[in-house]
Amino acid sequence: MKLCYLKKPYVVTMGTFQMAVLLMFETTTNLSYKEIQENTTLNNDQLNRNLQSLVDMKLLLVSGELSSFSEDTVFSLNFEFSNKRTKFKITAVIQKESPQEVEQTRSSVDEDRKLYVQAAIVRIMKARKVLRHNTLIEEVINQSKSRFAPSIPMIKKCIEALIDKQYLERTTNSTDEYSYVA
Repeated sequence: MKLCYLKKPYVVTMGTFQMAVLLMFETTTNLSYKEIQENTTLNNDQLNRNLQSLVDMKLLLVSGELSSFSEDTVFSLNFEFSNKRTKFKITAVIQKESPQEVEQTRSSVDEDRKLYVQAAIVRIMKARKVLRHNTLIEEVINQSKSRFAPSIPMIKKCIEALIDKQYLERTTNSTDEYSYVA
């Protein structure tokens, strides 16, 4: 989108919703939050993110609090806007995850990693049939390092889980040697 209402023209790359909001200012210099919402029919979350990004870039000025917008918040074009670059990009504000969502994501990733490590152990043991503990851990780390660095306690837990599931067993003559059970 090319902005020609300023002292020098700017070419701005932005999202569709941000462009829709800015195009509403073609006929007026001030709009309320409620008017913008009615014209764009965006939900509060989407509208807040897009308006926040335009305010952060200082293309729009806000009357009232910058952190939260209400229905009576008035937005106006910033005719004093200036930027070193004549071409730039505006990205939408990324919404912060709550601690609960972060924990849920982390536990999901850990579970996926455990399954990946177990699959790697089974692949290695299927090919080698009998392997010592340290060699198995080295092989698992080498196979997994392209995706993530598994911790040794995680690998040990996965080995124990596979022994419980009867994919592996400890050999009778040595405690630190495993054999693959077909």
